[in-house]
Amino acid sequence: MLKAFGKIVGVFPSFWANWMTLLGTVITTISGFSILVSLVVTLVAGGANQYALAVGVLVMPAMFIGGLILTSIGFIYETRRKEGRRDQGPVDNAFREAFRLAMQSRRARGLIIFFALATLVNVVLIGGAVTTALSFMDSPKFCGEFCHTVMQPEYDTYRQSPHSRVKCVQCHIGPGASWAVKAKVDGLRQVWGVMTGNYSTPIPSPVRELRPARDTCQQCHWPSHFLGNRISFFTHFDDDEENSPSVTALMLKVGGMSPKTGKFHGIHWHVSDEVEIRYEALDEKREKVGRVQVYEKGELVREYLPPKEEASGSPVEVRTMDCVDCHNRPTHVFDQSPKLAVDRAMFQGLLNREQPYLHKAAVAVLEAAGGDLERDKAEEHFDAALAAYYEKEFPDTELSAEERAKAADGLAKLYHLNIYPDMKIVWGVHPNHLGHRGEEQDKRGCFRCHNDEHESSDGKVIAMDCDLCHDFLEEEVAPDELPEGLRSLLPEF
Repeated sequence: MLKAFGKIVGVFPSFWANWMTLLGTVITTISGFSILVSLVVTLVAGGANQYALAVGVLVMPAMFIGGLILTSIGFIYETRRKEGRRDQGPVDNAFREAFRLAMQSRRARGLIIFFALATLVNVVLIGGAVTTALSFMDSPKFCGEFCHTVMQPEYDTYRQSPHSRVKCVQCHIGPGASWAVKAKVDGLRQVWGVMTGNYSTPIPSPVRELRPARDTCQQCHWPSHFLGNRISFFTHFDDDEENSPSVTALMLKVGGMSPKTGKFHGIHWHVSDEVEIRYEALDEKREKVGRVQVYEKGELVREYLPPKEEASGSPVEVRTMDCVDCHNRPTHVFDQSPKLAVDRAMFQGLLNREQPYLHKAAVAVLEAAGGDLERDKAEEHFDAALAAYYEKEFPDTELSAEERAKAADGLAKLYHLNIYPDMKIVWGVHPNHLGHRGEEQDKRGCFRCHNDEHESSDGKVIAMDCDLCHDFLEEEVAPDELPEGLRSLLPEF
């Protein structure tokens, strides 16, 4: 045992035999220790600061391997320098001869034992670092916080979405090695873009390289699963003193595959296994739709053409319709206007609807704020703006400093979630095509195709009829005027 240890110890002077082995040893030692610390912190503390972890499991393994290579080169150089180049003549089996010579040299045997043990340690360290690195790069924190300025809008909305407990990679990459490799290679380009400041503001949507929804969304969501009809409520508030709420109750014909007939119907008919819809996108955002073709069982059954004035020029792309053509903001959802943001905030209790005229005042000061406020001074700005607005518009209405501060805090949160000056994100930059819930000028969503203007050769049109997708149960009524059956389903607010 002592002999073996002595052989190994006898190798150590080789580490500083020349500058290459010395430098390689220093790099390997420092980076190996850093990797070990990162792994321990990850196991014991459940992770560390994302930047420290990135250095520990992404940068240091590369330095560790580089140090090993440099050390190996130094050993080879030193061995050749000391032994010289001897002409041994032809050798029948070079490997066997090298092994025989190694066994005759005490120093060589020490090197072999040392490198065997070092290799074992290296495999454990690099294996642990690679596993941790892959897990770290698949985490939402890496996606959202590592490139903080660029990804902050998406990360903020993700954390408040229904998918906040679903990892980013499950939707953006999905299962399988091929797409994972493609994503990591593309990620290198994105990291370089962030480092050099060469990136789009805002991040373009829709995402062109997004994997088909059948490989991602449909791993959890089943369009073929029968959903039938679902009741949905939309609540708005008036600009009167009481901020009076009004509710619209819709019966959404979500549909799916009927278990009785085996056929698709309702809204999810668009993604039936037997139906394929292809359309021409006439612009980058897929908001203007040209030719629409309907295939059943692989055969073209109908083709709809847009008005001639809209069909001029070549289409940007031809797409097969899937989930994201309607659910284009399933996670990263922004309010489309100050009015809709304030409606949502009052419904969720972020803004107190008991404060007189707050709906009108909140919408007005949000609209006036634009998109240039300093984010850390937003609350202070809205506090002053509300005070000035009430003094001018409602001088007889008292709003205490405490009430105003609470309202200002709510408005600042709305502003922070929707306005990102550095990324040029303002109201309406990322429209939501799910339905047609925008303002009166918003003719996107369903109306891109369902506009009574796309017409087939036999005179049929893609109809704009409301009852294709939903029925009105109640429209713009006070909550207490809803029938008892509906009122019991309406969430409290």
